[in-house]
Amino acid sequence: MNLNNLNYIFTLFILVMCIALSYFMLFTSLFDAKMSESRRITFVVILMAYAAFRGYRLYKSIREEKSNAKNL
Repeated sequence: MNLNNLNYIFTLFILVMCIALSYFMLFTSLFDAKMSESRRITFVVILMAYAAFRGYRLYKSIREEKSNAKNL
């Protein structure tokens, strides 16, 4: 396993964890007593934006690696 594969796995793990935490904060009552609704929704939006950013970077990195492999 090379370093790129480890980076892909870590990025995918972070992506899944951001989406899972967003889901739990939005659709369950686990965080109701600790955060106001507006703060919770703001945090969910930030988490989802970060997950989208990480997903885009992962896609771009994989696409770039495949492009480099074809050129060899």
